[in-house]
Amino acid sequence: MRFTPAAIAVIRDRAVAERLTVAGFVGNAALAAAQSSDPLGQPDSDPRRPLVEALDRVADELSTAVAATRAANDSPARQAALAVLPAVAARTYLALDAVLEAS
Repeated sequence: MRFTPAAIAVIRDRAVAERLTVAGFVGNAALAAAQSSDPLGQPDSDPRRPLVEALDRVADELSTAVAATRAANDSPARQAALAVLPAVAARTYLALDAVLEAS
């Protein structure tokens, strides 16, 4: 599962409050949703869901590309290009959070 940094922080805080691990909390929440007749208002039917998923994939791919490129040989041009990628990933996560908060 993928979560934005803001979402995982909220989940982690709630898990701590419940004296659970993040995995335990997510597992319990998933089980409760699966057993419900209306699991969380059917979030998969939200028309913005594909956008959220696409943005999440972009942010993950950017993070992976940054890590792989940093592990490669250094050059000034590569470093200049890399310097902007973390900010792009951060803005992508901010956009994701905004879309999720609006729902």
